[in-house]
Amino acid sequence: MAAVALAPKAPQERRERILRATIAVVRERGFAGTRVTDIALAAGTSQGLVLYHFGSLAGALAASLTLLEDEFYEELERNLSEVVGPVPRLWHIAELGAGYGPAVGDWRLWLELWVRAIRDEDARTARESLDSRWRGALRQVVDEGLAAGVFAASDPKASVLRLAALMDGLAIQLALAEPGMTAGKFTELWWQSAVLELGISPVNAVTGSNGDRKKD
Repeated sequence: MAAVALAPKAPQERRERILRATIAVVRERGFAGTRVTDIALAAGTSQGLVLYHFGSLAGALAASLTLLEDEFYEELERNLSEVVGPVPRLWHIAELGAGYGPAVGDWRLWLELWVRAIRDEDARTARESLDSRWRGALRQVVDEGLAAGVFAASDPKASVLRLAALMDGLAIQLALAEPGMTAGKFTELWWQSAVLELGISPVNAVTGSNGDRKKD
């Protein structure tokens, strides 16, 4: 990866530049193949500045994933505000999870984080925080559907955990290019399970998959 000179900048701008470089390097080489020197070279800065901002290689990876997640949730919030009703909103979450939205290509970074989290405390903390945030977004839509009477779940927390875990499992197959596993198949399989898990009626299930956006 070609280096780009990093001129003196405000700390926050420099920090984000390093984060973007971290994301690019990890996508190219994987976490195991990434070194602080690689990130510094890609960002056009020094190893010392990378460590000054993030403390370690694991810290840089965790922070870069948090940046991606922040952007993902900003986009999710904007998109969901345009979608009418909990069933279409749940379908939209399924599409985003499959990679139709801003998370395209980032499941591989998630896999890198999961593996690292087995032994690294920083990665473990980041994984727990990001998973909790995703489940919270899913729970918000589920609660909306329960209040509207279009979902049914005796234990919403358990339902959300099962649906989130299923998405993780499908994502592994998608990231590993499992034969026959496409973004469309991912969405289809997850949606079928969500319909059963939440007792969504056949009519609402079809309506949700068609989507419904607010009229201007």
